[in-house]
Amino acid sequence: METIMNEPPQEVPLPAPGHDETLGGIEESPHPNGFHHQQSTSLDQGLAQSPRQEDPSTRYTPPVQTAPPISRPASGLSNPAHQAYNDYRQGSGEPSSNGRNHVVIKVGMVGDAQIGKTSLMVKYVEGSWDEDYIQTLGVNFMEKTISIRNTEITFSIWDLGGQREFVNMLPLVCNDAVAILFMFDLTRKSTLNSIKEWYRQGRGFNKTAIPILVGTKYDHFVNFPPQDQEEISNQARRFAKAMRAALIFSSTSHSINVQKIFKIVLSKAFDLKCTIPEIENVGEPLLLYQSV
Repeated sequence: METIMNEPPQEVPLPAPGHDETLGGIEESPHPNGFHHQQSTSLDQGLAQSPRQEDPSTRYTPPVQTAPPISRPASGLSNPAHQAYNDYRQGSGEPSSNGRNHVVIKVGMVGDAQIGKTSLMVKYVEGSWDEDYIQTLGVNFMEKTISIRNTEITFSIWDLGGQREFVNMLPLVCNDAVAILFMFDLTRKSTLNSIKEWYRQGRGFNKTAIPILVGTKYDHFVNFPPQDQEEISNQARRFAKAMRAALIFSSTSHSINVQKIFKIVLSKAFDLKCTIPEIENVGEPLLLYQSV
């Protein structure tokens, strides 16, 4: 069993903006030629700088149902089971031009509009962050490749616009995904309530994807009154338990838990030992994944 190395726990107060977590903890350093990434135009209309206000009445659903057991590939990055799994999932797994094995992990990102899905994707892939809001119209797509031993792993990240009119594109994001990030804004409780519907619809298209519940904008949330932080944190814990999902609070602008989201996806996808310390105290950026 491979090991994802330990990272120091996040500290409160927040780190200074611009600080990023290292990629150390996934065995090897990043791809020697640098991160490979590709941002497509939207499968619908691309990106546009015309944000619209969220309609709070767009989603209302019954309580979330308990998730079925999740089917995951066996451990061992280069064994036949993983090869067959990736041939099935992405049609990938052939040796790359440099002789290394190549694995593609598709990760879907869903959630309401203006919660920071695209920002988190760009931060992870490019290491950059822009406070100006750019609304995703349709589906946005980027890639990042890392190396572990003799295997190149490409995260193929699919970001669905949160507006109601794009829900018909949900299959493009969820089908064949190894993991789905169900994302909400920690500062807007309505976006957490919407997770019920996003989860219901996402699982309708993919019942085996690894679910990860991600709360964004922790750098703003940490300034909320303690009782409000406790209420949101406890509700998020309940949702994560019902979904059988890891729960991670993050901040793109302050680089809190951005890298760790994808390390945990990797560890769960390939049954790797992960020694990233959990954080479970209210008032800190929650990171809970070991009991899932």
